[in-house]
Amino acid sequence: MNLTDVANKLVTLSEKTGASQAEAFVTIVKTASVYIDNDIPKIGSLQSEIGAGLKYIMGKKIGFTSSTLATESVQDVVDRAMSIAKVSSVDPKFVSLPDPKKASGSPDMFFDKRTANIANEDLIGKAMELVDATKSKIVTVPNGSLRASSVEFHVENSLGVDVGSKSTIVFGFFTAKSEDSGKVGEGVQRCWSREIDTIDFTKIGEKLQSKAVQVLEAEAFKGKWEDTIAVLAPSEGSEILGTLIGSNSNAENVNTGSSAWTDTLGGSVASDTLTVTDNGRSERGLMSAIVDDEGNPTQSTTLIKDGILKSYYFDNYTALQSDVSSTGNGFRRNDREANGRFAVQAGCRSSSLEVAPGTKSLDDIIGEIDRGIYIEHFAWPIVDAMSGAFSNEVRNARLIEKGELTKQVKYLLWVGNLLESVKGEMMIGSDLEIHSRRIMPTIAFPGTEIVGQ
Repeated sequence: MNLTDVANKLVTLSEKTGASQAEAFVTIVKTASVYIDNDIPKIGSLQSEIGAGLKYIMGKKIGFTSSTLATESVQDVVDRAMSIAKVSSVDPKFVSLPDPKKASGSPDMFFDKRTANIANEDLIGKAMELVDATKSKIVTVPNGSLRASSVEFHVENSLGVDVGSKSTIVFGFFTAKSEDSGKVGEGVQRCWSREIDTIDFTKIGEKLQSKAVQVLEAEAFKGKWEDTIAVLAPSEGSEILGTLIGSNSNAENVNTGSSAWTDTLGGSVASDTLTVTDNGRSERGLMSAIVDDEGNPTQSTTLIKDGILKSYYFDNYTALQSDVSSTGNGFRRNDREANGRFAVQAGCRSSSLEVAPGTKSLDDIIGEIDRGIYIEHFAWPIVDAMSGAFSNEVRNARLIEKGELTKQVKYLLWVGNLLESVKGEMMIGSDLEIHSRRIMPTIAFPGTEIVGQ
């Protein structure tokens, strides 16, 4: 199927049937996957998906529908979208679809041919590398999954947008179980990349084993430490800091008053050690493409510079409400599941949140802390972005005392307010890692508490 032809037919037929504006998003996704079942990698599936999403606009009434086009025609899709638009409520905030803008770069500049064409058997080999590095007399890999996807999309609208891009995504999720002398522990590791050959599966397996064994050695933390510096591994820190920054710098939240940083541009929101960009053209970013999913050119937007809030990020809808240009942040695609995204309307979302790395290693950071905790794994890291409040269950951590890692601990809560903590003397590591839509290093958060049994 030619994506450009399908998109053109959808838009042209929409205009002929009375649409004042129309937008078509058409995509082809190919995914190879394997899964791990009790230490044994097995072939999962080799899927190919074609789908189209159509936005049909009548004044300020918007109808959206989608289809795989497997059992219905382009005309069927247009008719359904028109019917939905006719019965939809008026959206008073809608201004227009995007006007065409020139995007620089080749459509395949974020596409890796080796990843796109990898066979299931090769994926099994990669998974086996991880299993071999994880297994021991007391550690097993009960389950896991690994998939590699290629994504090609094309966007066309009635105002002249006619552009597309290609990319690749690899995502893996693995668990380990340790058991010794009646004690049981767990380890969890995830991996993301645009290129399968950049992932060190042996290293991931070794870390997975280490985490599972560490939990066996952990003791329940008792008591309470106030005014504690918490050093978070990139996997955990990127989740909680990414949520805080991604939510509060999202123009949709700013426009609705649900951002803690509404009306804060130019003000200090964090330590002067923190600089964050939203980079839609990141070399490592999973959302990287020459255009976003509305056809607007992507870019690198500095959100925070030396602790000062410099910008929000916008999709087309929020940009026109604020009388500014889109920053290329209208996304349907996500970083874990490539399939089915044609059935989702584009929304204002971050591309790749990148923290500028510091100069300190993990050992350097720990060496400067008199009393704190190094957290490697939460049950689920969450933060209320609007208030900054958090209370997270720690599954795997070590205490820091007089510049050294000491006791392995579990059964405790990490508690505090992240909006306040990031204004303190944060320490930023040099060890950048990609986790989901974030590329961040080890980070030390001051002014928090740990509370045990």
